[in-house]
Amino acid sequence: MGLAQSLSKFFGLSDVSKQTSSIATSSDEPSHINQEMYKKSAELAERNKTLALLEKINELILSSITDPDEIAKEVTLLLVSEVDFQIATIYLYDKQKNVLYRLARTENGKTDNLVRENKRTEISLDSQTNLIIQAIKSRTARFAESTDNVYVEQPENKEEIKSIFIAPLFVRNELLGAFTIAMKTEQKDISEYRYDLLNRLVGLIGIGIDNALLYNEVKTANAKLKALDKLKNEFVSVASHELRTPMTAIKSYLWMALNGKGGTLNEKQQYYVERGYNSVDRLIRLVNDMLNISRIESGRITIELQSQDINKLAQEVIDEVLPRANELDVTVVLQKDESLPPVLADPDKIKEVLLNLIGNSLKFTPKGGTITISFGKNDGFVVTNVTDTGAGIAAEDLGKLFQKFGLLPGSYITNQTSTSMGTGLGLFICRSIIDLHHGEIKAASEGKGKGSTFSFTLKEFKESDMNELKTEASEDSKEKVDLIHAQV
Repeated sequence: MGLAQSLSKFFGLSDVSKQTSSIATSSDEPSHINQEMYKKSAELAERNKTLALLEKINELILSSITDPDEIAKEVTLLLVSEVDFQIATIYLYDKQKNVLYRLARTENGKTDNLVRENKRTEISLDSQTNLIIQAIKSRTARFAESTDNVYVEQPENKEEIKSIFIAPLFVRNELLGAFTIAMKTEQKDISEYRYDLLNRLVGLIGIGIDNALLYNEVKTANAKLKALDKLKNEFVSVASHELRTPMTAIKSYLWMALNGKGGTLNEKQQYYVERGYNSVDRLIRLVNDMLNISRIESGRITIELQSQDINKLAQEVIDEVLPRANELDVTVVLQKDESLPPVLADPDKIKEVLLNLIGNSLKFTPKGGTITISFGKNDGFVVTNVTDTGAGIAAEDLGKLFQKFGLLPGSYITNQTSTSMGTGLGLFICRSIIDLHHGEIKAASEGKGKGSTFSFTLKEFKESDMNELKTEASEDSKEKVDLIHAQV
């Protein structure tokens, strides 16, 4: 072994070339790792950007914007400004014309809205060459490499466009429209996350536009219903006024006939005229109730609020109904409570409520029965109860009360002497009046044949509450009218 070889072996120089080769190999690994990390970082950034964009569009859809044109405009603007898309366009389907029309398009940061400008770029669904129509007919999204068979009006930078994503919009299996995205990237170079974004946009945009269209349909239908309701109220008011005059005349002549003003009636004639008189009387009550409801629902009823003694109001109503109660052999009892505070009320309106409730009980209470008016207090409110020993109400029927024409089956058979059948409107009028006073009205009964209790609440009198309610009433500029007084 030579000297050189011995030194090499002693110092391990024979492995130098191997070590050098190993170091060169290991120095390539960090470079590869850096490339992978950069790639992953870029993918993560793109994914976060995608999620952020979808969140913004979702917030836009869930916002207070309900105009389809405005939503389309904002969505296309987001797609172009937040992502490197060149053109974003949303189309809507016109079923009557069988065409697509452009709702909004954003190109180079500028958004047009031809619908607002009374212009429409339309594509017939009968077109054989347009790729948007082909995508709709096949119900599948597709890509185009050229703008020629996509856009009616060609973009300014059509040479820069390398691919166009075209997607039909179907909601509940019905055609809603379509949208397109033009990009500078060729289809083969579109990333996985970009594909995911495009696919998610299909459902998101469709839901957003559909919700806006549904909202506007409901809004339009509601406006029509309000107009019809107004016409109905006006018709009821006019017709009722016209009916009252001849019916009042008929009732007067029948009354004179019954009281012998035209000569003595025989038994059969008396029977016929009495039936006619009672029927006309009921018709007049019905007309009056309909007029009152028309006035209440149109917001034309005046509320003159003041401090009132509920005991005094109840006594005045009892004095009015007492002749009728004596005729029916029904006892009306007032349990006064002198400790009650004054209530905040319009005395005339609350008298109408009491008159309706007591009159209602008179119809349902048989001879020898009792109607009791009592009071109580509950958390700043005074409670008035009208309790009778009459027919009672089945539990399943309680929910039908306080509704217009809320007559209960078989409810007018208990008091055979009561010839004045109800209209089913009295309790609705009561509820409406109590609502105007910011109170509550309800009914309770243990069942058929066990009587019933109707209760309503009124606020204890406070100057601040009176001023607040008066302010609410004064804000309504409609012509004010009063209720037609009910009769028992």
